[in-house]
Amino acid sequence: MRTLLKLFLFITVLLNTPAFAATDCLSYEPVKVKLAGKLHRATFPGAPNFESIKDGDTAETGFYLTLTHAICTVTTPGSEQTAFASVKEIQLVLNQSQYKKLRPKLGTQIQLSGSLFSAISGHHHTDVLLQVDE
Repeated sequence: MRTLLKLFLFITVLLNTPAFAATDCLSYEPVKVKLAGKLHRATFPGAPNFESIKDGDTAETGFYLTLTHAICTVTTPGSEQTAFASVKEIQLVLNQSQYKKLRPKLGTQIQLSGSLFSAISGHHHTDVLLQVDE
């Protein structure tokens, strides 16, 4: 158990060091990134309890990208963003015209660009989200 705790602490420190960040991890907004993956639609429970649509929570349907390759993210000192070592699913933040443009591409492999940010509310259903560029 003690060894496991030491390993966890080592990995946590490693993930937050500039040397690790310099590898292939992606930075959060305002940095622009390009991601590739399979576009799909998913529905999750929303307000008021974010637990069960069947029990009365609002259904929140959105577009998501299952990444071709997992990514990691890094933060800067003082940032409210959270670093993640392995992210495979990204929630997309889209406007109405972007939904309309992407709808025919559901179920296909696509590439999108935009800025990443980490989840901050119950309406965010993945650890990392992509604000998609026009």
